[in-house]
Amino acid sequence: MVSTREVSVDDARTVTQMVGALLTELGARHVQAELDARLVADLLVKERIHGFLGFVEERAVGIIMVAESISLFARGSYGIITELYVVPDHRSSGVAMSLIEAAVALGTEKGWGQLEVGAPRQPVWSRSPNSALYLKAGFAEIGPRLKLPLHQVTSSPAKPPTPSRLERRRRDVLRRHTPDTAVAGAGSPAPNLSW
Repeated sequence: MVSTREVSVDDARTVTQMVGALLTELGARHVQAELDARLVADLLVKERIHGFLGFVEERAVGIIMVAESISLFARGSYGIITELYVVPDHRSSGVAMSLIEAAVALGTEKGWGQLEVGAPRQPVWSRSPNSALYLKAGFAEIGPRLKLPLHQVTSSPAKPPTPSRLERRRRDVLRRHTPDTAVAGAGSPAPNLSW
């Protein structure tokens, strides 16, 4: 029998360990556990994330973490599943579905218009057992999601990021429209550079 309960600050270490296992499995384990436990506790206290642990008897065997976001397309607030992990020996036993149901109940209580989850790139997604799980839970495919990292979590010195094409265009426009000293004060209006 699977039971779930909401994650509390006292669960920060368990959350960190389970998310660490997920990231290791995905080949993306790149942050320190101590940093993660402090971050989890901080985000839970600030109510920036919510989560549920899944238990079989007294053993935590799964986790789902969700974050609240807001947008016009969702007509207000909505939830995003950021992590969902079940230990290998309890997969296909209803733990993940129980965790999704707990997230749905939280979203309903909070008045979210929808619940989203990111998916891996195609064709990995179409071959993933996760696609069947989410589709069975009632999710509909809405397309790929892209990301633009704004900062890197790394212990090595940061090198300046390569400017994006948009950033290079913005700089070119600024250079072209920067008044030169010969025409300063000539009364021409400043260009509208709002994006």
